[in-house]
Amino acid sequence: MPKLIKNWEELNGLDNGKYVIHVEDNCRGRIEPKVETEETETNYAKHHAYLSTHTFYGSHYKYSTKLLQSFGFDVELDNWDK
Repeated sequence: MPKLIKNWEELNGLDNGKYVIHVEDNCRGRIEPKVETEETETNYAKHHAYLSTHTFYGSHYKYSTKLLQSFGFDVELDNWDK
């Protein structure tokens, strides 16, 4: 069962062994590889992702949840508009 992530604080520093999430200004973030390699630098878009200020809102939370899951995070984001 995926872990429910309710806010940016819970998302910050989340680590799945291969990727880590860095939150900036408690309102946006980045998914990045823990270790940069030639592969992660050459295929940047495949190994890095941006989490916008809309991550927890509206239909964006569903997209963001799927994005995080595609990077191997077993999480589900809370919907702040519920």
